[in-house]
Amino acid sequence: MIHARIVADRDVEARGHVRTPLDQDAAIRPLGLSGTEARLVNLSAEGFMARTDAAIAPGCRVWLTLPGLGRINAEVVWARDGKLGGRFAEPIDPLAAFHAAGLTQ
Repeated sequence: MIHARIVADRDVEARGHVRTPLDQDAAIRPLGLSGTEARLVNLSAEGFMARTDAAIAPGCRVWLTLPGLGRINAEVVWARDGKLGGRFAEPIDPLAAFHAAGLTQ
């Protein structure tokens, strides 16, 4: 006998905005520390996911440098296995970043 239950995806519900997948270089810098390289995995108006070798803990405030938008302040919400997810302090226009990176027509 298999016991299972269907559970709503809380990550999607909690975000409120759909994240667009991408593969883009970015710089990430914890406040007061030096920056490091990152690779954006997805982006929305309110947050992002990135891959990085840096050990940045949840709760840490960071500057994320995005093409076309410059430095964006964010809080790291989770981090594990070389990835982290962050929430922007203020919503951004992701289309401006996509356009500056040449990802739109």
